[in-house]
Amino acid sequence: MKSVRGWGDACIHNISSRGMMIACDDPLQPGEYVDIRRGRQVVIGRVIWTRDRFSGIRTQDTISPDALVNEPRLESRPAPCDVGGDRRHVRQRLVSEIDTARRIERSRAISGTLQFAALGLFGIAAAVTIAVQVGHVLARPTHHIASALSSAK
Repeated sequence: MKSVRGWGDACIHNISSRGMMIACDDPLQPGEYVDIRRGRQVVIGRVIWTRDRFSGIRTQDTISPDALVNEPRLESRPAPCDVGGDRRHVRQRLVSEIDTARRIERSRAISGTLQFAALGLFGIAAAVTIAVQVGHVLARPTHHIASALSSAK
């Protein structure tokens, strides 16, 4: 990934046709433009939101998630900038990122389920209210007809 601070590594967590969620060591700022590359694929986007190491990117053009995921990696990796980094620290950070991404996805699934349940309950309540009102509207003429017939005898 290339940002205003130069090239760096990023981990893509979610991809849609017009955006993605990434995590990187160098925190991005909303409004920044980034250039994300995987193999020969190039994605240009703008940072929309950030939280800790995670950022939401809105892409300039529509992207194909399948093409990006299936793109073969480059044969040679760029030389790491920090050679003296502790591998244990990096591994713990990656595990933390994965846990955070899983919590975000689980929270999104729970909120979707709750939203569906709330809309379902609202629909049922609206249907019952409409049925009761229609019953009252239809009961008035029936009552008047029944009273007119009983007084005519």
